[in-house]
Amino acid sequence: MTANLLAISAAYVVLGVLLLAFGLTAPFRWWVKASAIVVTSLFFVEAFFSTKSLLGWPGTGRLPPRFQLLWTRVVEPDPKGHDAGSIFLWVEEVDANNVPTGTPRSYRLPYTKPMADRSLKARDEIMSGNPQEGTAEDMADTETPAGPVANVPDNSTPTQAPIANNVDLSLLMAAQQPQSVEFKAMSGPLLPPK
Repeated sequence: MTANLLAISAAYVVLGVLLLAFGLTAPFRWWVKASAIVVTSLFFVEAFFSTKSLLGWPGTGRLPPRFQLLWTRVVEPDPKGHDAGSIFLWVEEVDANNVPTGTPRSYRLPYTKPMADRSLKARDEIMSGNPQEGTAEDMADTETPAGPVANVPDNSTPTQAPIANNVDLSLLMAAQQPQSVEFKAMSGPLLPPK
């Protein structure tokens, strides 16, 4: 990950230096050159925020279809603090033989009471020594209601609505493409016949 961040940073520095060198010698008016410098600087900030997933922040993308749940954390909604709540899952993808593959990854899901209850129950099972397997399936378009925030499940809490001046767009994007997430006891790996 560090090599990726260094490569991205170096690429933006090189582009910024080339733009500055071109801009200083170009026969443009001063305000055109100043605008190019400001726009380039804004893209540096954008690059930082768009690489948050490379820095270890929880992803808001799609969960793998089958995974082993390693841990979960539920953050309850707090209307006073303008926090709509979140459910954090630490998962590792499972292959067709029920063997965990790849690197564990953290995901952030929008808070709903049923999902929070299932996550806490799965966490309790993990604490009891029973590994948990999770499945995530895309919900059909017909199962989700239309509205200002499309495809938010019916069982969502009222605090899930966007709060003025404090909207987390990554959570809204994840809420627009819901997945049905279920947990069950992890079955053993499938072994070849002897």
